[in-house]
Formats: sequence, C-alpha cells, structure tokens
Amino acid sequence: MSVRVARRRSAVRLATAAALLDVAVEVLVADPAASLAEVAEAAGIGRTTLHKHYATRDDLLRAVGHRAIDLWEQRIGTAVRAADAPDGGLRALAEAMIAVGPHLAFLWRNPIFDHAEDIGRRWKSVEPQALTVLKRARDRGLLRAEVADHWLLQTFYSLVYVAAESVYSGHLAPRSAPDLVVDTYTRGLGAP
Repeated sequence: MSVRVARRRSAVRLATAAALLDVAVEVLVADPAASLAEVAEAAGIGRTTLHKHYATRDDLLRAVGHRAIDLWEQRIGTAVRAADAPDGGLRALAEAMIAVGPHLAFLWRNPIFDHAEDIGRRWKSVEPQALTVLKRARDRGLLRAEVADHWLLQTFYSLVYVAAESVYSGHLAPRSAPDLVVDTYTRGLGAP
C-alpha cells in the first residue's frame, strides 16, 4: 500500500461519503481493475462497510462518476465568472479542470459511462459552461475563428487530461499545469 493511501486512511474513517469516493477514484485511476476489497482497504474501512454504501462495483463506479461531475460543477463557475480576464477565463477553466483531473480522467477513461444516461445528461448540462469560456477566448482573438465548437472542447479536454495525468504522476508541478495548458492550447489553435 502506498504511503499516500495509508495517510488518508485515518481521515477517511471519520469523513464523509465524498471522501470515500475521492479515495475510490485514486485507487481506480491507479488500477481500473481494482476490486471493492482494494478500495475498502485503501479507505481504511472493511469490505462490509463499503458494501453498505455501494452494493455493487457498478454502484460505486456510478457514484464516483457523479462525484466527478459534482466537483466539476462546483469549480467551473469560477471560470465562467472570469469574463473580465484578458483570456476570458481560459486559465481559470484550465485550473478548475486540472484540480479535479483524476476525477475527470476516471470519467473519460471508463466505458461504463458511455451508456450511463444520468451521467451523460449531467455532463451535457455542464459542458456548455466550458464552451462559453472557450468561445470567449475565441471571440477575443486568442483562438482561430474557424475552429468548430466541438474541436475547441475536445482539444481542451485532451490537454487537461494530459496535464492532470502529468501532475498526478509527479512530472508536472500543479501550479505550472494551467499555464502550460493555456500556452499549448492558444499556440496550437491560436490566431495567427
């Protein structure tokens, strides 16, 4: 067991269901095939206790998916409200998404969510907020005008994913990641 997970044990014992889901996402991002027993061990609880909260692995996965969207919803408002920033909130969006990177990576990587209508609906309700920020950056001339909305989103998500993975693996400093994402994004899709 890693030191990181071992340190969280005592905190999770007394914490909320959200903390349990945060540990679960760490375990499942590190090993997508991790069992409920491994998640319970990392959280410092018994398997029976975990089963009281989530009867099946699918129940746990769905709960982690909803937690990821909860966190994204909580954080994206900062970027949307940064309309006065010279970049229209682009850096704030990168920072918000990288901060919940492991959760979003779990959503993006897990094929179970391709068919989870409730999670898909929630994702589609938050996504326009991200697009608002990206379109603002485009309207301010930071991005090429002809780039389609879908491509704005997908390339941004890809950069956020790589940055979050790099932060998680220790290859990139958390404070450097948003600037690197924005720089790569605006130079790759940037206006001439």
